[in-house]
Amino acid sequence: MRGLRAWPLAGVLLLALGPARPAEAQQAATTRQVTVQNETDLKLDQLYLSPPAAADRGANRLGDAALAPGGNFRIRLSRDAGCTFDVVAVWQDGQEESRSAVNICRTPRLVFGDPATPRRDAAITNRAEVALRELYASPNGLEGWGVNRLGDQPIAAGGSFTLRLRTRECVFDLRAVYADAREEVRSRHDLCAERAVAFDRSTLPPPVVHTLVLVNQHLETVQEVYVSASMDADWGPDRLADPLPVGEEAMVTLEAACQADIRIVFPNGGAEERRELDLCTTPRILLAPGWVLGAEPVVAATGGMDPAPADPDATEAPLLKLRNAGTLPIIEIYAAPAGEPRGVDRLGADVLGVGESLELEAPDGDACIADLVVLFRDGREVTRPGVNLCQGEEIEIR
Repeated sequence: MRGLRAWPLAGVLLLALGPARPAEAQQAATTRQVTVQNETDLKLDQLYLSPPAAADRGANRLGDAALAPGGNFRIRLSRDAGCTFDVVAVWQDGQEESRSAVNICRTPRLVFGDPATPRRDAAITNRAEVALRELYASPNGLEGWGVNRLGDQPIAAGGSFTLRLRTRECVFDLRAVYADAREEVRSRHDLCAERAVAFDRSTLPPPVVHTLVLVNQHLETVQEVYVSASMDADWGPDRLADPLPVGEEAMVTLEAACQADIRIVFPNGGAEERRELDLCTTPRILLAPGWVLGAEPVVAATGGMDPAPADPDATEAPLLKLRNAGTLPIIEIYAAPAGEPRGVDRLGADVLGVGESLELEAPDGDACIADLVVLFRDGREVTRPGVNLCQGEEIEIR
């Protein structure tokens, strides 16, 4: 027989039937394939194939990888699963498309969108000095901006992005949102005639400029100061030209909305922050334990009042200095008269960093003796009963 060879071996006849079938061929014999084709201008985030009338959709067949516009993805299914499936596609804007009883043996390709629809490509350039975090494109006259075309990939300053749209429309309104939440809109832009769009913030009104006076009445030098709009994702640059010693003040100028966050950093790396401050009503900020904001005397942005002279006959008891000698920040401090409820947290919204110190006043008039309770960030409490807050000494809390 041609192509068939036999060897006698101990009375046994061995037949060689040619090379073994390749692994791919064996796999093809047990699986079937369906190709998913995305001809829309949105990312396909999820795709489900389930038997008709199944109780649930099953697993997302795309896994962790979304299918980009114009892309293809191949799915392998067991032949035991059959040919007919209910299909559900979920797009990046949350919209769903369902198809019932699709026979993938007869049509092994799932096409979403119309390949005959023209594709509009536009080069979007960010010429501003601020990152562009969102981009929207809406056909002129339609309500709603739709999905953010950038997804989670902002356009850095000086960067560019290719906007791809599947549409027969030409005229679009384009909206760019920067990292500082300011917006710029290009209305009635014809993407068929002009396929390059630059955003440079030139149409935005001039930003509001704030002049802020920082007075250091803390316990040590302030090494760095950061001030940024509360909506910003990062702190921006250090606003101090030089470290700010205790008892001195510095003036900083910044472009921001009224609501801002402030972060101060000490030479040992410890830091304190305050959120959502109104810079329009508080142009002077005292940096002190407890962050006394806008304390009297109130000083306007263009000048101020000197505090009232101290009474030479008045005597002030020395205050107890408490130092964090632990390994974690202290988040709460209570000092109440001995035997009474602990009262209010002396730190408020602040924390006492590792190695930092603050002074504690007597809790009530001349009652110097207090029960001290300190809470660390990990929830551990340290109690010091009967502490004399008027002794003018420093104690360490570990």
